[in-house]
Amino acid sequence: MRGKQEIDMKKYLLIITTLDTKGREAEYVRDCVQGLGVQPLLMDTGTLGRPLVDPDITSKDVALAAGHDLEDIMKKKDRSGAVAAMEKGGAVLARRLFDEGKLHGVFGMGGGTGTAIVTSIMRSLPFGLPKVVVSTVASRDIREYIGTKDIVMFHSVADILGSNEFIRRILAQAAHAVCGMMQLGAAVEQGKPMVGVTAYGVNSACALNAEPFLGKKGYEMIGFHANGVGGMAMEEMVGQGLLAGVLDFTPHELADEMYGGYCRGIGQKRFEMAGEMGIPLVLAPGGLDNAVFSPYYPMPDTLKGRKIHAHDTRFCVRMDRDEMVKFAEIIGEKLNRSRGPAHVLIPGRGWSEADKPGMELFDPDADRVFVDRLKKILGTGIPVEEMDVHISEAAFAERAVDILDGMIKKIEKNHAKKVK
Repeated sequence: MRGKQEIDMKKYLLIITTLDTKGREAEYVRDCVQGLGVQPLLMDTGTLGRPLVDPDITSKDVALAAGHDLEDIMKKKDRSGAVAAMEKGGAVLARRLFDEGKLHGVFGMGGGTGTAIVTSIMRSLPFGLPKVVVSTVASRDIREYIGTKDIVMFHSVADILGSNEFIRRILAQAAHAVCGMMQLGAAVEQGKPMVGVTAYGVNSACALNAEPFLGKKGYEMIGFHANGVGGMAMEEMVGQGLLAGVLDFTPHELADEMYGGYCRGIGQKRFEMAGEMGIPLVLAPGGLDNAVFSPYYPMPDTLKGRKIHAHDTRFCVRMDRDEMVKFAEIIGEKLNRSRGPAHVLIPGRGWSEADKPGMELFDPDADRVFVDRLKKILGTGIPVEEMDVHISEAAFAERAVDILDGMIKKIEKNHAKKVK
C-alpha cells in the first residue's frame, strides 16, 4: 500500500499497544506504514501474557526503564502497578528515541487501559510531534487522556477485538493520517516570534484588541482559551521555548479552580513558567471578578446570594473581597519567584464585560482589594501600573503590548551585548 508521495525511510514511527491482546492489529499497522515508506518500531506494553507478534521494544524493556522487573509485576497481579510501570517506562524510552533522532511520530491503539498507557506516553513528548491513537473511548470525555497535548484520537467505533475489515479500515485510515503528519515534520518552525495571550468569553475583547498591536511590532499572537487546559498548555509552550513573551490577560481560571467552576483544571505550574524561563510577562486581572458555573459544573452553596451574570447556559458569579485577597496572595507569591521581567497592568474601570458600570458584576471596591493587597506582596522589581480604562478598551491592550515589547527588546539587546 504505497502512497503517491513516499516518505523518507529514515522516518521512524513508534507503534505502542498491548501486543498480548492487540498483536494482530499492531502487525497490520506495522505492515501498512512500511508500505508507506515509514520504519515502524513496535513497543509492547502488555503485561497479561506473551506477545502475539515480536516487538522491537519488549514490555520487559519498558518495565525495566521504569525501574521494575516485569516478572515481579506479573506475579503480584497488580494491574494498577503494571499500568503505572508501562506509562513511566514507555515515556522514558520514547523520550530517549526522540532525543536520538529515532522518533518522528507515535501511533497507539487500545481500550480504556491501553488508551491510558499510550496517551500518557504521548503527553510526555513535545508539541509538534505527530501523535495518533485509535481508541474505543474516543466518544467519551477524553480530557484525562489528551491533557494539554496535540493528540489526535480516532474513534474505533467497534472494539479492537477480532479481525475484521471494518477495524482494518479504521486502523489503515489512522496509519495513513499519522504518516501524512510525519511528512510535514515535528519541528515548530521559528518564524515571527510568538506571544501567548489568554482569553475567555467575557474577556475576549482584550486579546482581539492586542493582535493588531502585536502584528505592528513584528509578533504573531497565539491565543489560549482560559478554560483550565488552555492556560496549562500555554505554560507548557513557554517551557518548550516556543513563546517570546506572555500577555496573561485572563487568570480567571484561578477563580474556577477555587470553586470547581467551568474553567477549573489548572496545575501547580500555572502562572510560573514564564518566570522560570525568564520570559517577559504582562499580567492583568481579567476575569478574576467572577467564577463560571453551568448545569454540569454547579455553583457551590457557599456562593448562593452572590451577584450573577448570565452568559449562555453558563453563568458568572461575582467574587468578593475575601477571594480578592486570596487571588492576590497566590499570584503575588508566584510572580515574586520570577527570574524574568514581569509587569502587572490593572484596568481601573473593570475586568470583564460583566464588570463595568451598569453591569451585574461591577464592584470597583472589591477589585480595589486585589490591587492593594498585590502591591503589598510584590517585590520592588515588579511594577503594578494602573490605567483609568476598562480592560476591553483598545488603549489597555496597546499599553500592554508596548510594555511587553519593551521587555523583549531589552532582553535581546542585553543578549547581543553578551555575544559581542
